[in-house]
Amino acid sequence: MLNKDTKELIDYIKTLVIPGKLSGIIPEQFIQNPDFLELDAAIKSIQNSVKELKLAQENFELGFQMMNEAAIIITMEEGQLVAYNKAFADVIKIREEEILDENARVPDLYFELDKRVIEELKESGFCNGLEMEIAVNNENEAAIIGLVSSRVINMKGKPHVLIIIKDISERRRLEEEIKLLSITDKLTQVYNRIKIDEILERELERSERTERPFAIILVDIDSLKMVNETYGNQIGDTVIVEYAKIIKENVRSIDIVGRWNGEEFLILLPDTDKDGAIVLAEKLRVIIDDFNFTKVGKLTASFGIAEYKKDLLPANIVSRADLALNKAKDKGRNQIEIF
Repeated sequence: MLNKDTKELIDYIKTLVIPGKLSGIIPEQFIQNPDFLELDAAIKSIQNSVKELKLAQENFELGFQMMNEAAIIITMEEGQLVAYNKAFADVIKIREEEILDENARVPDLYFELDKRVIEELKESGFCNGLEMEIAVNNENEAAIIGLVSSRVINMKGKPHVLIIIKDISERRRLEEEIKLLSITDKLTQVYNRIKIDEILERELERSERTERPFAIILVDIDSLKMVNETYGNQIGDTVIVEYAKIIKENVRSIDIVGRWNGEEFLILLPDTDKDGAIVLAEKLRVIIDDFNFTKVGKLTASFGIAEYKKDLLPANIVSRADLALNKAKDKGRNQIEIF
């Protein structure tokens, strides 16, 4: 049986380690005992550490929920979602009782990280500023573009990943809009000359590598100067827009249409020889010839065709098409010529 001193010691220690109990009074016989004092200090140190850990956990949970940006915690190996904050719930608009349900048929429950990210997380413990399309949908069922920052955290003795998601969908949309504007002719909404030059270079390289044909057509609006002088530049712009619309609606999906200069359009025809280009040019010539343009009525167009001939520069094939176009105009316009 335990003696009285031992029982008193056990009762005192219980007051230190059992949650919710107040520290008892040190038994008188142990007040000067060095071994007891060392044990008492060790227990109180552990108790303080537990309090600090609990406080840190409460602060983390509070900060996690108060974050303005969406955040989730997933397991390192399985990528299973184990916690999320209010911002994340607001983004995906899903009922809270479902989101952590293992049986829920919701793709948002798993966050697939790129292998590079996992490797970096395992190596350094964090990965910042990775831009990726994340596997969550907003209330409109649209994928969200997130700037993702990740950090390894320890939970219950196992590695987890804290993921903070900064929604940059609007920024990406604006960037794409700016990019589109930079390569698009403002008036006609077809490619501008800068983009056409870039595509021509790429097509030259492809044809040199694959030995596949391609051709271009330069289309010039006949008598546009007369239209501007007679009806004004606003009607002239309307005519240009209508020309562009006719061309866009009557080429293949793989063909490229761009505004080359004021009244000239360039059509790039991949995998097409001069015969195929002639067929399209004649089709466009007839449609344009039969079209009633706003306030102007009937107008025509002239066409210059050039086929790829081992050209090293875009300027070479365009120059040949331009010579053919000038020849068509010299012959009375509303003509098709090849160089």
